[in-house]
Amino acid sequence: MKGPVLVELCLLLKDCPERLDSLTDTDFYHQITFANSLQHSRAQFLPQAAPELDEVAVAVLDRLSRSEFADASLQPRQAWFSTSGTLPRVVVVSDVSSAFAPADKPVGALWTASFLPDGTSAWQRREWAEFGTSRNLYAVTFDLAQAKIFTIDSLEDFEQLIHAYPRPAPDGRVLVRWTAVADDFDAVHLTARGLLTAHNIPLATPDGIATLAGWDAESTAWLRLPPVKAVSRCGPQAE
Repeated sequence: MKGPVLVELCLLLKDCPERLDSLTDTDFYHQITFANSLQHSRAQFLPQAAPELDEVAVAVLDRLSRSEFADASLQPRQAWFSTSGTLPRVVVVSDVSSAFAPADKPVGALWTASFLPDGTSAWQRREWAEFGTSRNLYAVTFDLAQAKIFTIDSLEDFEQLIHAYPRPAPDGRVLVRWTAVADDFDAVHLTARGLLTAHNIPLATPDGIATLAGWDAESTAWLRLPPVKAVSRCGPQAE
């Protein structure tokens, strides 16, 4: 079974799979996030067997394994959009407020994204779509020597997270109990591969149906901040 993001990406490439090798890593990443964004224009955005896409799917995953995104480790230098450039105090609050929300994201977290190979933020296109160019891009360099990072690089990783920190919701879903995750980890990092292979895939658990949804880009939710080495503005972001 293929996740909906992978299916949409394969459909985009199926008539011209050789495009994969001509794409830069940055362009390839933007194809992934565009495929994910198609959930907003589809009546259904669910996993499919889609055997006719098997060959393209293999090529896509092979291309990913040869890209910069094959390395799932979190880089210390992170991209962060802000109006002031002053890091806020991070407090992950009670999970109750998001019980009926379609996205399962930690309320009160600080959000960063990795820098792409071309120097832009992995979140930049979504930033401009949601906030325009009102916020500036900063580079935040964290000291990760003692940081505990939970990485979602696959559906199995998300399954591990939801089994360890379940929060059953009234509607039959199970969400992540982010306040409990914050007791054990400094951050949760969703990789580009995780976005491609784990996003929007319903997962049956003993506590209900869990779905990683609403993250939209390679990103990191900081549940508590490790030491910060530097914060520097990267310059104007509008082209």
